[in-house]
Amino acid sequence: MLTLIVAAAFITVFVAVVGLYHFGTVARREVKMRISRYVAKPPAPASLRPEQAVAPAMGVWRSLVRQLSRHFESFQWSRRLEHRLMQAGLPLRGSEFLVICAGSALMGMLTLVALARGRLMFAVIGAIIGYFVPLLVLRVKVERRTKAFNDQLGDALILIANSLRTGYSFLQSIEMVSREMPPPIAAEFARVLREMNLGVTTEEALNNLAKRVDSDDIDLVVTAVLIQRQVGGNLAEVLDNIANTIRSRIKIKGEIKTLTAQGRISGVIIGLLPFALGLIIYALNPGYMQVLFTHPLGRALVAGAVVSQIIGVLLIRRIVNIDV
Repeated sequence: MLTLIVAAAFITVFVAVVGLYHFGTVARREVKMRISRYVAKPPAPASLRPEQAVAPAMGVWRSLVRQLSRHFESFQWSRRLEHRLMQAGLPLRGSEFLVICAGSALMGMLTLVALARGRLMFAVIGAIIGYFVPLLVLRVKVERRTKAFNDQLGDALILIANSLRTGYSFLQSIEMVSREMPPPIAAEFARVLREMNLGVTTEEALNNLAKRVDSDDIDLVVTAVLIQRQVGGNLAEVLDNIANTIRSRIKIKGEIKTLTAQGRISGVIIGLLPFALGLIIYALNPGYMQVLFTHPLGRALVAGAVVSQIIGVLLIRRIVNIDV
C-alpha cells in the first residue's frame, strides 16, 4: 500500500511541475511553431515501402525522450551536460540525458521500494542511485573515448607529418587522417575539417578540438601547431617529436599499470569483501545481521563502516594512480 502511495505522490508532483512549466512557456512554444513552418523538413517521398516508413521501437523511445526533454531545456545543468555528451561521442542533448536520468531514478525508486516492502527511506536511496547510474556510465564512456583517442594520436601525428613531407597541405593531411584512421580520432578530425571548410579559422577549429577531447596530449599538439603557424618552422619535424613523446608516455603508463595491478586488485577486493561477507551472513542467519539495521548503535557502526570503506578506496586509488 505504501508503495502505491509513494508512486502516486511522485506522479502527482511530476505532473504538477510539468503542467506549471507547460503554462509558463506558452509564448516561447508559439514562437517555435512559427519558425518551424519555415525550417521544417520536407515530407518523406511516397515511394517508400510501408516497412521503411514505420519507425523501429528505438525510434519510438527516442521520440518520447525528445518530447519529454522539452521541459528540461531551460535548465543550466542540461547545458553543462552537453559538453560531456560531446566528449563521450553520444548523439544526445543535455535535456534528453536528463530525461534518461529521471527515468532511471524512477526505476531505481520503484525497484528498491518493492524490494524493501514499501519503506520510504529505500525509495529515496533508490532514486539517488538510479539518477547517478547514467552519470557514471557517461563518465566511463568519456574516459574510454579519451583513452582511445590518446592511443591513436601518435599514429595520426606520424601520418600528418609524412603527408606534409610529401607535399600535402595541413588541411589535406587532416582530411587523410579523417579517412584513413579509425574512430574516435577520425570523427574528431573530420569535424575539424568541416569547421574549417565552413569558414572557421584553423586556430579556432583546433581549440574546439582541444575542448571536446580534454586531453593533455592534444593540448600539446594544438599549442605546437599554433606556435608554428605564428613563428614558422618545420611542422613535420615538430609533429614527429611530439609523436615520439606521446608514444613514450603511453609506454610508461603501460609499465606503471602493470606494476600497480596488484594494488588495484587489492583495492577492489577490499572494497567488495565487506558487502559480500555481509550478504553471506545475512543469508545464513538473517536475525544476526538485522541488529545492525534496527539498533541505533548498529546503524552508527554501519555508517562508520561505509565512510571508512569510501576513504580507503579513495586512498588506494590515489596511491595507484600515477600521473605521467
